[in-house]
Amino acid sequence: MTDTTTGVAETGAPDIFDGYIDEQEYCRQRGVSLRTAQRDRQLRQSPPYITVGKRVLYRIEAVRAWLLDQERRVERRASAPRAGGQR
Repeated sequence: MTDTTTGVAETGAPDIFDGYIDEQEYCRQRGVSLRTAQRDRQLRQSPPYITVGKRVLYRIEAVRAWLLDQERRVERRASAPRAGGQR
């Protein structure tokens, strides 16, 4: 087990998975179901991830970068004059 505050395993060795979250935590924080995360990976619409055995892990900084890439900017254009306006 790992102390999440220090990133050090109970053995005293550094935790090699420090900076990663598991799939369940990713889903919880993103507010999606496990199935949605699995589908997003299959469709290549997910943040980068690694698998260790059957475990899926996401690097926290990679998820943050992916979220920034998902940001959309709204371009505002002048609207066309409305029909029936003042003359």
